[in-house]
Amino acid sequence: MALKYPRTPYWPYSPAIGRGARVHSDPDRFVGETVVATEKLDGGNTLLHEGKVYARSASTPSEAKWMAMVKKHHAWKVRGPDVFLYGEDIYGVHSIEYAPVQEDRTFYAFSLRGPDGAFASFAELETYAASKGIPVVPVLFRGRFASVGHIRAFMEDAHREPSALGGAREGVILRLARGFPSAEFAANVCKSVRKGHVQTDEHWTRYWRPCELAVSLP
Repeated sequence: MALKYPRTPYWPYSPAIGRGARVHSDPDRFVGETVVATEKLDGGNTLLHEGKVYARSASTPSEAKWMAMVKKHHAWKVRGPDVFLYGEDIYGVHSIEYAPVQEDRTFYAFSLRGPDGAFASFAELETYAASKGIPVVPVLFRGRFASVGHIRAFMEDAHREPSALGGAREGVILRLARGFPSAEFAANVCKSVRKGHVQTDEHWTRYWRPCELAVSLP
């Protein structure tokens, strides 16, 4: 059975916070411990499991056309029954259109879980993804923050920068670098999104279009 990815709480100082959304209550959680900050890409939350592709619902494998590139290039690599690899799929354009990408780089892994549902460390995610030739979301910071003020300053600077993929940056994900059980997800992960962030709803699928793909060299 596929494991659904949890809803990520907002960093309390995020420039935008969804109405009625959960807000992280303890920003000090990310002080003094090794953390990883990654770029939050604007795409579809996608799960690769047992060679199949799932959307956020994780109830049944997806047959959507916008999953074409991740199916072609990566889903078949993730075959273990106890491996759950989550990532952002940008093949179908949501609110941000990035610079042209190779068709095997429309999916970026951001989280890995094992059979017990626990979240692997970020280093374990990177090792697994590298072994399969799967891209990982851009890393913006890896280390320790001395204070919440230090984190806030970093987040403000990160929001002013463009996306590592070209175009606007949707936001930043902050998580503890170490692994942790599923029950601790909401305490150990949060997101900060740009001002004016558009929460793309399911209606985008009616008129979806693929992102621009880079021309492969012969």
